Amino acid sequence: MSQSGTWVKRIVDSRFFKEAMEKSEELFSQNKVGLLSLLRRALKKVQETASSSNLTVVKLLNRYIILFSELIKAYVQGSYTKLPLITLVKITAALLYFVMPFDFIPDFLPLVGFADDLAIVVWVGKAIKEELDEFEKHL
Repeated sequence: MSQSGTWVKRIVDSRFFKEAMEKSEELFSQNKVGLLSLLRRALKKVQETASSSNLTVVKLLNRYIILFSELIKAYVQGSYTKLPLITLVKITAALLYFVMPFDFIPDFLPLVGFADDLAIVVWVGKAIKEELDEFEKHL
């Protein structure tokens, strides 16, 4: 396994991501309002991050967060229901992890604080690439 793959595995295996997965399952099964609130928080955070940086990686993070949010919103509204529940849980867990200030690498650390957030978001994005491509056709 490559070094970056090992690093992502450490984040995925961390208690922080496991906690995000558990909360994600709860949100999907019991709290649609909380799910929409999560989308607002994630979009606000990524907008703030993108406005303070012109880095390509931040643009990639921005793209994924917006796409994940649109997909979850479409699912909740019933206009796009083609995804398996596990895919929705993974997306929601990535969004939860992204908004958590204290995670594998706390967000307040300069320059590196968003590295783990980016790694998780990109990891989920790559894992569900076909589903995201299909959803983008729906837009």
